Amino acid sequence: MDKSIFEKIHQLHKKGWWFGEARNRMVMSLLRRHDKQLESHLILDIGSSEGAFLDYLNKRQLSFYGIDIDEDAIKFCASRGLGDKIKYGNIKDIPFPPESFNIATALDIVEHVDDDGKAMDEIHRILVKGGIALVIVPAHKWLWSQNDVAYHHQRRYSRKEFQALATKYGFTIRQWSYFNFFLFPLFVCATLYSKLFPRRVKTSTVLKPLPKPVNWVLRQILNVETWIIAGLGIRLPFGSSMIYILSKSK
Repeated sequence: MDKSIFEKIHQLHKKGWWFGEARNRMVMSLLRRHDKQLESHLILDIGSSEGAFLDYLNKRQLSFYGIDIDEDAIKFCASRGLGDKIKYGNIKDIPFPPESFNIATALDIVEHVDDDGKAMDEIHRILVKGGIALVIVPAHKWLWSQNDVAYHHQRRYSRKEFQALATKYGFTIRQWSYFNFFLFPLFVCATLYSKLFPRRVKTSTVLKPLPKPVNWVLRQILNVETWIIAGLGIRLPFGSSMIYILSKSK
């Protein structure tokens, strides 16, 4: 990916981009809910890209490493002082020995991989027994659109499909939920629009900052979902994505 794209995404996160900030908060809240020793455990972030989640972990003084297959992404992270925390690595061939990590995160990564079974097997391999994998994937095959093509997705998942994949490779499902629940109607409308008028869709608009009041409202909406899912442990009935907390059971 072009370095300018990483810079744009980085600047969005620095300005409190609603989705990035709210998603990071959701992930951290779920990790704290399921791992009471988080501060003493080692985390691997798979597919770190420009390093927004690594920044989030670093600010909280947690122990972590990141991997990515994009050399430019690694250089960009290194230019911001994360050089000793990120290295080249493919989710299908993670460059760490077995049982190296207590936690692994794969935030919208598995859907990009041609062999998602190998990806899940590798996540299982590098976790200690009882370790946690937090995985986010896009939901509902019927929502497939030009945006999925533009973002190089291989698939969207049904609930049964992903759960079967996780259990096949030795994971126990501790908790899962749909998210982007409250904004789901807007997501469906945008998907239908992209299917009806594919030439009018510009995926680059996601990198443009929204007006501050709109950004704030959207962030608060996802923060409410964090409170419901991670705080109360309630599963939302539908949404554009699914978030899973998996435990290495064997």
